[in-house]
Amino acid sequence: MMKQPAMEWRPGFEGGTWFLRTETTVPQWVVQKCIAFMLKVQAARRLGLMPGDTRDDLDASIKALHAGNVKQWVAGPQMDGSGEIEVFRATQGTGKIITIGA
Repeated sequence: MMKQPAMEWRPGFEGGTWFLRTETTVPQWVVQKCIAFMLKVQAARRLGLMPGDTRDDLDASIKALHAGNVKQWVAGPQMDGSGEIEVFRATQGTGKIITIGA
């Protein structure tokens, strides 16, 4: 069973975005399950809040979850962004310039 990845709400990023922090990219169905879980968490948090800025921000975060405003943040093996992450990797070249065409 996979542990629930950390999710972070950033209200100032592109009008409000959630970041799903993972070691590697995850399929969309996993993102959807994380959104469903966070909706439950945010609903529980809202119950104890009085009207005001904090509750307004929480409501905006819930709207962003419903809209699917979630980006994956691949944080690497240490989950802190300092690990070596290879999305693309080039092989060692020969140093020669190769022309294509005439």
